[in-house]
Amino acid sequence: MDLKLLCKRLNEYAHTGIACDWDNVGLLTEPSEPLIVKKMLLTNDLTEPVLEEALKKEVNMIVSYHPAIFRPLKRLTQADWKERSIVKCIEQRIAVYSPHTSWDSIDGGINDWILEAFETKKIESVESISSLNHPSGFSKNVKINLPSDTNKDILLKKLNVNDNIRLVSEKNLGQEVEVEFLTSPKGVTSLMESIRSVYQSQDNIFDSLRIINMEKPFMKNVGLGRLGYLAQPLKIRDVVDKLKDLFKMKTFRLALANGKTLDSEVKVLAVGAGSASKLLNNVNADLIITGEFAHHEILHETHRGVSLIVTDHSNTERGYRECFKRKFTDLLKKYNENVEILISEVDRDPLEYI
Repeated sequence: MDLKLLCKRLNEYAHTGIACDWDNVGLLTEPSEPLIVKKMLLTNDLTEPVLEEALKKEVNMIVSYHPAIFRPLKRLTQADWKERSIVKCIEQRIAVYSPHTSWDSIDGGINDWILEAFETKKIESVESISSLNHPSGFSKNVKINLPSDTNKDILLKKLNVNDNIRLVSEKNLGQEVEVEFLTSPKGVTSLMESIRSVYQSQDNIFDSLRIINMEKPFMKNVGLGRLGYLAQPLKIRDVVDKLKDLFKMKTFRLALANGKTLDSEVKVLAVGAGSASKLLNNVNADLIITGEFAHHEILHETHRGVSLIVTDHSNTERGYRECFKRKFTDLLKKYNENVEILISEVDRDPLEYI
């Protein structure tokens, strides 16, 4: 499958435009010549052991959830493991792609996958994300009062052929008509030029002009973090058991809120895969599920009655690879496209419990 087309499908699955501003997502390394991808390797982190695995399995592309290039690189040498990895990918014509926070935010992404372990009656984003585009395709609302004469009709006829401007309404004000338009930023300039050309002799024609920036609506079920409202209350010990099954972990850390026990009831779960100290701080929930949470923030949460499950960073993320493989394969089938998707067998969280 052509690399550019595959990247297009990956972006269709999770648009990079919804990733956090600080993130570095999308295609990170691209061979100089066109690349046909036959095998794709999924990993949470592109470590040197994962890269060796990729070379042995002769993959053409690595989809690494965490960006292999995050902080700017000033050089590419053999002195640093990240630099060595990028150099080898380039030498071996292996494309590297990272979705990171776009997978966190999409409907059906990592946080939703975690909540699939529970029966919920409602799920909300902790931080919603605005639509990438305005639903109408226009970002400006323009209103202006024009004299009720033939010039108005000349103007509207002239604007009727401009795709960047749409007439919304005309409101009769007696000797004037309030005319409302939807436009693109480019359309505002065209609109003003057209008004100026029709009303050349009226210096005050723009006195009543009002331009309003239209806010983009929030996307449904898209955003950072999730609040899961349980259909029936669960005991904390039941939540623990379900997450051990989901994450395939025998142990993880639990911080019980002051006065709570393993038999205390949970009605609302707050989920933030990876690191969520800032995202879930002061969230309105009974139990927080995350990979990392700062010490003092844990104390703060437990003192306000919120318990926490902390699994270590990537243990909340790694299991999503299977979910992505299934969903992305279905997406490709819609287009009669196919690529072999492998899941790394050596990718793991660097921390272990002994």
